Amino acid sequence: MMNRRTFLRLYLVVGAAVAIAPLIKPLADYVGYFYNEIGTMSKQYLVANNTDGLSGFPKYRIANIKDIQQQAQSSGCPVYFFAYPLTNEPCFLVDLQALLGQPVPEIPNPYYGQYAGPIGQIKTIQGVGPNNSIYAFSDVCVHLGCQLPAQVLVTSENNPGLDVTNSVLHCPCHGSLYSLMKGGVVVGGPAPRPLPIIFLEYDQNTGDIYAIGTNAPYFSASIPRTTPADNLLYDPRYSYSVPSNPSCSKGG
Repeated sequence: MMNRRTFLRLYLVVGAAVAIAPLIKPLADYVGYFYNEIGTMSKQYLVANNTDGLSGFPKYRIANIKDIQQQAQSSGCPVYFFAYPLTNEPCFLVDLQALLGQPVPEIPNPYYGQYAGPIGQIKTIQGVGPNNSIYAFSDVCVHLGCQLPAQVLVTSENNPGLDVTNSVLHCPCHGSLYSLMKGGVVVGGPAPRPLPIIFLEYDQNTGDIYAIGTNAPYFSASIPRTTPADNLLYDPRYSYSVPSNPSCSKGG
């Protein structure tokens, strides 16, 4: 016959099993996604199949400077979206001088000195273009993977979007705040590390702007992303898209 202590233990075990049962499949799907999907990622997902970029990243033509300038003149939008290094991985160019209305000096690389190789040796990052003011960042929040509303121009960092007064990008999901002119560092909210910067190359003869690599890790601060599939922050709960250009709108 079951005594009271045994019954209580059984009750607790059954209760715990019932409580965690709904979490088992999502957790298994989540783990399986990273170990299977990311682990078997092939070159077909890359925006460019070459090894001309920085470290293990491809070199990819984003746009011509005339495209950026014409968009800014016709629509007032200083943000230009593109995918890199994977075909469904959203990133954006931003002309910080056009956004803020003032010259922008070199921005710091938050990961300077933290890693071996070229990624950790770059102390500051200079913008590209005629005014050295065009930079590029990932459009995926490093907190839990939400897509950032870099196309929504706002006048206060308290509102989700890109603040035109100080270049702070506000994630709408959990309130992470990134300062673009400070190298994507976190200035508020729960994000554990800076927003990744995309390294750019500018051809002064043709005006073409290329993405050649990225400076930052996603999941683990101790492991740099040295190839497109390394340490990637992709969450199957979110569906990423690359907005069409121009895509700017005004928020609060």
